[in-house]
Amino acid sequence: MRSIVECARRLSVMLVMLPVLAMPAPAFAAQTADLSDLVASLLPSVVNISTIRTDTVGKDAGPSSSTGRRKSLGSGFVIDPNGVIATNRHVIEGAVEITVTLHDGRILGASLIAVASGADLALLRVYPEHPLPAVTWGNSDKLRQGNPVIAIGNPLGYGSSVTAGIVSALQRDIKSSLYDDYIQTDASINQGNSGGPLFNLAGEVIGVNTAILTASGSSGSIGIGFSLPANDAQFVIDRLRQFGRIRPGWIGLSTQTVTPAIADAVRLPRPAGVMVTSIRDDKPGLKVSFQLGDVILSVDGNDIKDVRGFNRAIGGTPVGDVVPILIWRDGARIALKVMVEENADDVEQGAKLAALVAAVSATSDAYVEPADMGLNLSSITEELRAKFALASDQLGVVVLSVDPNSKAAEQGMLSGDVIVRVGKQSIGSVREFWVRIDEARRGRTTRLLLLIHGSGGERWVALPSA
Repeated sequence: MRSIVECARRLSVMLVMLPVLAMPAPAFAAQTADLSDLVASLLPSVVNISTIRTDTVGKDAGPSSSTGRRKSLGSGFVIDPNGVIATNRHVIEGAVEITVTLHDGRILGASLIAVASGADLALLRVYPEHPLPAVTWGNSDKLRQGNPVIAIGNPLGYGSSVTAGIVSALQRDIKSSLYDDYIQTDASINQGNSGGPLFNLAGEVIGVNTAILTASGSSGSIGIGFSLPANDAQFVIDRLRQFGRIRPGWIGLSTQTVTPAIADAVRLPRPAGVMVTSIRDDKPGLKVSFQLGDVILSVDGNDIKDVRGFNRAIGGTPVGDVVPILIWRDGARIALKVMVEENADDVEQGAKLAALVAAVSATSDAYVEPADMGLNLSSITEELRAKFALASDQLGVVVLSVDPNSKAAEQGMLSGDVIVRVGKQSIGSVREFWVRIDEARRGRTTRLLLLIHGSGGERWVALPSA
């Protein structure tokens, strides 16, 4: 868990690395009602996420250093029946392996699609055999203090834990980004709830559980959790799926919130808006429109209350749009029109995050296959479909080569075979295959049944698990 902000009485906001642990929450009317049917309908859309991180131990990571594998847990939820899952960015940061456990116990290997720079969100992809139950989004703008909510997640690794509470507050700024607008809830959230959904009583996702406030020296819930509003999450997710990054709007200005003293100094009738503190030197056109000390009162007809509101108004405007801006200058209101641009800093950050996604994807199949199995495997690519004449809907992992001295060779496995199932569970990636192998070894299963699709059709092969 990482501290987000230092608060009074030695309290600090901590990122949640694991979902909800059932703890008492303040009573409200809905808690006395039977929510079991509603919860039962929501559980299948929520997943547990497990990641493996590698830690290098040793001075300066030199020759004497060693690399350890560390497991972390989090939560997520299905947003697309075809296998797209939303979670927090901090749940998967630094991961070299990501697996997703569905509500029915199936474990699927996951690949990283995209991560956001200005919001704590990431998208994962799994390849299920059948469509997954997906969540329904709610309108977080309609939330009010006191609305009942339900959090579902994987607190402390317990999985499928449900807690209930209310919306404690809205529009919280926890200093995690320029655009913070968090929902505060007293629904019990702990390590592992990160990335899990916050539902309303209509069964709609109205937030993504992201952070908690916790007493110094502890990591448990004290009834103050923070969720990214659903409308913000949808905006970010849509941008990630379209562009691979958020691509927020930008106009090259720095601002500060207008205080009563500043309002009085510039003869503004009441404190409102934000004052321009700097203008990018590489944007000469802006200096024609804006002057230092201008007060921005509204963007596209919407009143601006503070810097956070200004950042959200501009950031949510599509790049390339011309937006009307009302300013206060020398005791008068002046209407301007400004082209919203792409922020070069965001482009650079997006490139770094794209490299992170590529790196995780590159390691997702980087397993050292046990020599006694003798299998060189790959996830199915379009090139391999063409090379081995595989159907367009063929799932599984392709056998690239087989050690002629291995047990697999003895069982007649050949290059071009596709491993479709390990036991009763289907697989869609090399990572999933080795997850199944690891499970079998931990369960002391001596032989594995593999369903193979080959040139002669489907057949079962039994191989030693170790």
